[in-house]
Amino acid sequence: MSAVEGIATEVTVRIYGASELGVLAQTAPGSAHPRVEYVGGEVFVGLDHGDHGAPVTQGETEGADAGFRDAVRSAIPLARELPVAHEGSIVLADETLAAAVLLDPSRLSGIELSGAPVAFPYARDRVLIVGADDSAAIARTLDVAEELYEADRPLVSAHPVVLTDEGWAPFPWRERLPELAMRFERVLRLFSVRAYDLQTAALQRPDVHIAPAKIRVLESGVTTTFATWPQGTATLLPVVDNVIIADPSGTLSVATLTQFLDAAGDAVIRTGLSPARYFVPGDQPRTSEA
Repeated sequence: MSAVEGIATEVTVRIYGASELGVLAQTAPGSAHPRVEYVGGEVFVGLDHGDHGAPVTQGETEGADAGFRDAVRSAIPLARELPVAHEGSIVLADETLAAAVLLDPSRLSGIELSGAPVAFPYARDRVLIVGADDSAAIARTLDVAEELYEADRPLVSAHPVVLTDEGWAPFPWRERLPELAMRFERVLRLFSVRAYDLQTAALQRPDVHIAPAKIRVLESGVTTTFATWPQGTATLLPVVDNVIIADPSGTLSVATLTQFLDAAGDAVIRTGLSPARYFVPGDQPRTSEA
């Protein structure tokens, strides 16, 4: 039941990731942008109109902050059973139930996990809850993340959040699980590349080259990302590990992103895009680069 005038009586909840909202800021800006409630980390929850599936927008809810929060909560059933934990993991495959747990983590009370609950919001229909001290269960969630990526599924976020006294907060996996650091870094890069793919499609324009982010796995097994800058061409460059500089003569050179930015100095500007990109000034791209 809606609590905001102008919102259809029947609404359903929808989970958003920060990267998707960043793309929507380009394709559905301002009053057309989905209205959302912040959960934690990179996760937000909004509403869809039940009759036609379109998101409830900022324009529809302007000046109705409390009413929108009430509408979000009223769209979630008061009582839903959580799935049984298997091998230390609870898999939330229903978006409404996942949103309910993210918005009201007290629903996890009584669930036996090894350590504080950690949520991995990989997809709308695949939010995993495990214990912060259960490294084996956390490792298995990373397997699920790679499976979702390989299946070309819509993704939400690779950044886990842990339940604290103040609510959901970023899970410090680098400190807690250094033995899984390389696997976490790989999943973060996979999800980042997918987010940049979606952003690239949304940003297409004739006067700037939108450099895609690409994945490369080194012989050591480390997963890295790279993007190519056609030297002298106006480019929106993603945040990647390495930049391949393509000289017009056909010569290629490689620099880390930090080296590239240091060399460019003030000429390169960090934009307000999400996922983040840097604007590298230059000439309009040739058709083959666009």
